[in-house]
Amino acid sequence: MTPDEWPDLPPGYILKLCVADAFDTACQAARDGAEDGFMLMVDRQDRCEAALVLRPLDPIQPALTLAYVGLLGLHDGLAAVAPAETPAGIGWPDRLLVNAACVGGIRLEHGPLVEKEGMIDVPDWLVLGITVQMAADRDDDMPGTELDYTDLHEEGCGEVSVPQLVEAFARHLLHWLDRWQEEGFEPVRRAVLHDLDDKTLKIEANGDAWLEAGAGKTVYALRDRLRQPSWQLPEIVKAVS
Repeated sequence: MTPDEWPDLPPGYILKLCVADAFDTACQAARDGAEDGFMLMVDRQDRCEAALVLRPLDPIQPALTLAYVGLLGLHDGLAAVAPAETPAGIGWPDRLLVNAACVGGIRLEHGPLVEKEGMIDVPDWLVLGITVQMAADRDDDMPGTELDYTDLHEEGCGEVSVPQLVEAFARHLLHWLDRWQEEGFEPVRRAVLHDLDDKTLKIEANGDAWLEAGAGKTVYALRDRLRQPSWQLPEIVKAVS
């Protein structure tokens, strides 16, 4: 990828390319003191991988609701560059869906909890990663047989490029991040519920979720569910070049 093919990101982002593992590389960069807004992107065409370093000023529980901000940024970013009829959605707590099948999602990791500006239990850093499968094995003679996972090419979004998606994600993330900072979690919560595939799932004001279960309800702690991604994209044997 030449410099003129890089995403055109809004002010506040610092973009660099990496060979692989944008998420783990960004986590190490955060430990080493990378600034808020530092973003890494993997230079490949078949899979979009990027990760952003954030330096939150909120305690751990509200800071973790940035996962929803990231999901909305990814969902709305895809909607902005994909064909208008593309049926995109969100799977709780971290999946991006197209036609009810997973094309990728977000990951979240945070550093040690410290005191910042009079607030305790604030993550020293937070890394938000995105991964989206753009295209699958070009030699696959049975595309579409995997029902749980799909890719953008298979879903009619073959014209969407990695730089386009990263740029759209960055812009929509900034929009939702501004709303999160100015208005709190509530508008983010409402937007996620609107795009959520499972309409029976409720999201609490603290980011946790619950389902009615007989006489009671089953509560899912966001913090626990973000420890490992709920999605794992299939390995591609022969990536599109």
